[in-house]
Amino acid sequence: MFLALSEGTATMALQETARRWTAAVAAVGFLPMGRARTRAALERLLGELLAALHAADPDPAAGYAAGVHLVELRMSSPAVIGATVTVLAEELPVLAGDAIARDRIPGVLGQLTAGASNAQRTAAVQAAETLNRAEKVHWRRVFARQQEHRQLHDPYSHLPNRTHLYAHLGERIATAATDTRLGVGLLSIGDFGRLSDEHGDALDDLLAGIGARIRGLAAEQGFFAAHLGDDLFAVVITTSSPDDLIKAADQARQAIGAPPTVDGLVEGRAAGTDPHRWIRDARHALRWARQDGLDRAVFEPDRAAADVRRRTAAAALPAALDRGEITCHYQPIADLGTGRVIGVEALARWGRRPPSEFIAPAEQNGLIHRLGADILTQACRQAVAWREAGRPLLMSVNVSPYQLADPALPATVASVLQSTGLPAIGLQLEITESAAVERYRHVLRDLSRLGVRLALDDFGTGFANLSALTRLPITCVKLDRRFTQDAAAGNDAAPALLRHLLGLFRRLDVTVIAEGIESEAQQYLLAGLGYQFGQGFHLGRPEPASPR
Repeated sequence: MFLALSEGTATMALQETARRWTAAVAAVGFLPMGRARTRAALERLLGELLAALHAADPDPAAGYAAGVHLVELRMSSPAVIGATVTVLAEELPVLAGDAIARDRIPGVLGQLTAGASNAQRTAAVQAAETLNRAEKVHWRRVFARQQEHRQLHDPYSHLPNRTHLYAHLGERIATAATDTRLGVGLLSIGDFGRLSDEHGDALDDLLAGIGARIRGLAAEQGFFAAHLGDDLFAVVITTSSPDDLIKAADQARQAIGAPPTVDGLVEGRAAGTDPHRWIRDARHALRWARQDGLDRAVFEPDRAAADVRRRTAAAALPAALDRGEITCHYQPIADLGTGRVIGVEALARWGRRPPSEFIAPAEQNGLIHRLGADILTQACRQAVAWREAGRPLLMSVNVSPYQLADPALPATVASVLQSTGLPAIGLQLEITESAAVERYRHVLRDLSRLGVRLALDDFGTGFANLSALTRLPITCVKLDRRFTQDAAAGNDAAPALLRHLLGLFRRLDVTVIAEGIESEAQQYLLAGLGYQFGQGFHLGRPEPASPR
């Protein structure tokens, strides 16, 4: 196969294998010549091995010579030889191609191991013959210190590595007094992949420079700094408050320099904890910062617990849908003047879980389309049942932005209306106000053509404006609860604003529903301002459909 490839393709394959070989060696040992020179040397050695595999009269000592060469390159520790054999055993069969060459690979790898072993022994004997006992002791000590340093430090930044960080945290925790506080920060260089591509082999020099600056800063300011590999750095400091950790992270940011960082910080009492918890919590905060589009986040135990609950819910959601565990509760929409219920809002419920713990995971893993269709079907069936019982209530159902992004949503709604027998005019779809609502106007128009009503939910909290109502087929606006709360709290400007909004909505021929009505006084206030419809706990809490 390898010989049949074009010259360019064969060269690329050879280079990629040499890159993998270099990376495997770097992961278990030290590259004495640096990454670029090591890769070039291994690429040449790989070419010699392939030539031996394809030779008509193969040299039986080719593998042995390769092992000797690795000793000469100072890449012959047991771990490095093990990594070399692993990579070559995987890659040589692909590169070699034909069956005859592949059959020779085990023998060549065995020779390589033997050559390295014998060359090491020979080198050791020669060294022993040239050194006296005192020199042997000296170099053994030097070698031991070097080995210890390599085991505990990153080979490029020369900062303490992950192993050293965990050991340091363990010592700090073991010696901490009951009131000692600790701060741990993880700093991630943004867009590290692009940075790596741009700098190539010069990335080693970049990391060495960053390491030198952080090492100097840590010595000056008295905190511990580590490099966990690639883009990730860490700082550890004894704190009296979170501000001490933030200051240290800011200083480390400046030391890293031009590449911007995203930070995850955690601070608290050290006694009774373990190193893994600190790094885990800092990683949580780092992930939150990236999710929220921030350059820094501080760990919050409540948010971490909520994340665990959401992940648990996401894993259990498919089976819950299969078993029909997610059901609808219905909250009344009432006439503020008479208290008569004119409609309901269908709200998804799954046992005792709050909707935030399963709606967001459903949106993230794509199950929102199935969940939304299931809730819509349940709600429409219930609306039909109420109509048949003489209660023709408007059924209002929430639609996620992720559902709006699906061009098939109008067809799904039409299918549910047809299968349940609910007239389109009896269904209202609630759309969350957002900057992206106009992006889906073609979907909204298709839904409007079905005859369903469209409501803009929580108006006043997002990015939609009144002019958008003239461009979208919106028939109803649900006014956010904060307008009601401000007016009831005695905000002098709030009633005037509510009157003004109501007048504008009427001129646009848009129905208004005031949300968040939690007292009789709020109901009378809004009714007095001219609002006809409202929703809130005072008018009725979400409940399962009555069995009657």
